Amino acid sequence: MKKLNSLVILLIFVLGSCATIKQKSSARNTSNPQYKALNSFSYDTLEYIKTNFYENQQFYVGKPVKVLLDDLEADIVNFTPNSLWNPMDKSNGVSLTIRHTKHIAIENNLSAAIPTYFDLILKFNELYVYMDALELWNRETEINWGKAQEDFYKDFTIKEIFLYVPEIEPIE
Repeated sequence: MKKLNSLVILLIFVLGSCATIKQKSSARNTSNPQYKALNSFSYDTLEYIKTNFYENQQFYVGKPVKVLLDDLEADIVNFTPNSLWNPMDKSNGVSLTIRHTKHIAIENNLSAAIPTYFDLILKFNELYVYMDALELWNRETEINWGKAQEDFYKDFTIKEIFLYVPEIEPIE
């Protein structure tokens, strides 16, 4: 009888643990209730990124980078590991460069589309070796983001998100 009571207590503990783990993992994979698709911004990538990822960063903070990358509809064209300039050669984030087409008015009701770029800057809870990320950097290609870079960064936990637009003051 004592063995049966111990077994029941152990079974309740195991089932309780499994339920807690399932709740945590399902909370990490929920979709952002504030998220708006890129087409709802008339494909204005800057407004799309600003609204979904900078202004609503509270959804992504504490989650792995993969959650943000899964939601991101804009193309990343380059990445730059953040440098802390410390003796350990560690980094605490990455800047993701995204292409934006800026429309400017010219004479006679005509407009021109000029490609520009801005950075979505992710700060992480964890540090990583700066040189490990630089090994993934290929200066010879125009687009320097792909599966290898995504695999490297996907499991880091987002601490903070910033937006840097060169034509404007940095949004902080």
